[in-house]
Amino acid sequence: MVKSIDRERVLGRIKYEKSITDFFTGAGTGLVASCLFSPDSIIRTVVIIIGLVMISIGWYKKAKCDKKVFKYMEDHED
Repeated sequence: MVKSIDRERVLGRIKYEKSITDFFTGAGTGLVASCLFSPDSIIRTVVIIIGLVMISIGWYKKAKCDKKVFKYMEDHED
């Protein structure tokens, strides 16, 4: 019973981190894609940089989350 509850808690945390990762990656991609068709300006450059930073944060969080998942799987092999 305790293992089942622990497993559900960990899976819930993983789903939450995945949603945050998807948000950063998706929003960053949307920002960069929307700037491709706008005229050149300082604001466009700033938005592209922010979009690239958001994509980078998403990729970093995904790698970190994947490490946690693999560690959890190794620790709880049956």
